[in-house]
Amino acid sequence: MEILLGIDDTDIPDWPGTNKLAMALALRLEENHVHTRRILRHQLWLDAAVPYTSGNGSASMLLKADSLEQIPWLEKFCAGFIEPLCPEGSDPAMCLCPASEAVGLTNLGWKATQEWVSPAEAMAVARERGVLLRSLKGRDHGVVGALAAVGLAASGEQGRVVFHEKGYGSLQGVVEVEKLIQWGIKVEEESTGQILDHGLVDLVKKLRPNIRHGLEVLFVEKGPGRDAWIALKRH
Repeated sequence: MEILLGIDDTDIPDWPGTNKLAMALALRLEENHVHTRRILRHQLWLDAAVPYTSGNGSASMLLKADSLEQIPWLEKFCAGFIEPLCPEGSDPAMCLCPASEAVGLTNLGWKATQEWVSPAEAMAVARERGVLLRSLKGRDHGVVGALAAVGLAASGEQGRVVFHEKGYGSLQGVVEVEKLIQWGIKVEEESTGQILDHGLVDLVKKLRPNIRHGLEVLFVEKGPGRDAWIALKRH
């Protein structure tokens, strides 16, 4: 079975951030025989009313578990890993939910991308849905991002892949469209919706496809030269 873990550390300046925290946690979980299938970065609402450091993103981790009985262990392990790593002034939080039940959190997830959601509202939704949501340190501001990450991951329509079990996250430079297809990634010209089957894509930085319709999609725009494309950074 699959379990979704949402984390948000509402970090402070000069702190590496939520994505790196999720990657470090994935390594420790693997050492304890819990496999991380995918990590997504989720963009939340950018507004002065929302406490964030730079980009206001949270992260979801799709975990492969043996049974629901692992959730109490995961709660203890993840909380014990995250809390000591987060510096004073940060507001880390976590959310755990069976992936099959997380669709009930989708509405709050989308709401958190468009407007202010209070920690009290996030906690109320978690109680209503029977979802584990807890603040780990500082104020309770991180619970919104943690719950929203799980809801957005469950939607299959939002998020940028920062890690995948397929191992393509380290790809950089220029890569063939055919190679991306072999990785299970659709390459789509954003302006037309055309799905490409050949050509070369400049990744600009690292390969970071998005999730749309539950699939991995890399959005591109026309680049210089014939059959040349440039990867676009989208949420």
